[in-house]
Amino acid sequence: MAKKIKILLVDDEQEFLDSISERMRLRGFEPTCALNGEEAIELAKQEKFHAAVVDLKMPGIDGVATITKLKELRPKMKTVLLTGFGNEKVKQVTESLESEYFEKSEIGSFWDWIKRLPKKLEDTMAAAGMASHGDPENAKKIVEEEEDD
Repeated sequence: MAKKIKILLVDDEQEFLDSISERMRLRGFEPTCALNGEEAIELAKQEKFHAAVVDLKMPGIDGVATITKLKELRPKMKTVLLTGFGNEKVKQVTESLESEYFEKSEIGSFWDWIKRLPKKLEDTMAAAGMASHGDPENAKKIVEEEEDD
């Protein structure tokens, strides 16, 4: 992709935000940080992000509520719940929102997902382009392949 992928990072721990945003920048992404869900939602109203990485436990609204609201604002935005306090129920709720779920203790899997993000976004845009140019079958196939990743 020619332009940088914009990622919204939401976590109430400033040190973690600083660390993860620096790593994102080194990988060629354009991160924007928010310290809570309310701030993230305001940012998403003003700016289009390709993806959001959201912590579960934060003051105010939690990560699941934040992702729900972000999806309402930007249905095509890829979202990830990255938590140190997850459990199977939270994972199921996250997946029901068509969002990814990673535990901070398994951060390697999260970075693998981030590495594949440009291709996922490219495939989604190609599918949307085909659908709007009269090739809905091929568009559907690309989207289904992406879901299998």
